[in-house]
Amino acid sequence: MHLGTFSGGIFSFCNWIYRLAYLNILWIGFTLLGGVVFGIFPSSVALLSVLRQFIQKKEPIIFSTFWSYYKKEFKNSNKIGVIIGIIGFLIVFNLNFLHQNPINQAQWLIYPMIITGYMYLLFICYLLASFITFEQTLRRHIKNSILIMFFNPLPSFFMIFGFAAVYYALTWIPGIGFFFSASLLGLVILSSATLAYQKIEKKQLQLSNQVTNESIS
Repeated sequence: MHLGTFSGGIFSFCNWIYRLAYLNILWIGFTLLGGVVFGIFPSSVALLSVLRQFIQKKEPIIFSTFWSYYKKEFKNSNKIGVIIGIIGFLIVFNLNFLHQNPINQAQWLIYPMIITGYMYLLFICYLLASFITFEQTLRRHIKNSILIMFFNPLPSFFMIFGFAAVYYALTWIPGIGFFFSASLLGLVILSSATLAYQKIEKKQLQLSNQVTNESIS
């Protein structure tokens, strides 16, 4: 019995390694297929969507499911990409301006801009996670992603810690980035975002129960 459990764990681990490697290769290939600029966001959405199914213990056919999401969300995901690109350009532009500005007062603004940059990266992660999880308007996705980022510091901390862990793993073992970079980051994003969603659902349930109890009394 113990051996069977151990063997099952080894099989599950190897299966996840295969899935992550395969998805990462698909992500690279389809990003290039879209000319990188127009391919990166549809590929990222497709990767996260397939990963989400695996986390939900479903067994989709990886290639056909990835391709289906890529085609379906190509236009909408690139709309998100345009918004993300504009915000990112403004942040980078301001950082370069402040870095090159010799005025001492301007130099102090570099640190708030760096913090803004980190928040911007978290916003991208929550936005992509929201996009593949909920059926909402783009404006609602953006609003909810900002609120979740600000009012759920623990999942955001886990996300930053997970990114750092992936970064050090990829630099510690050269060459595995081709197989696991985007897929591991996607796993970190979905795990952290799911934790945030669960906390929100728990708070909503508690509030609902409180309102019900007050109405009864």
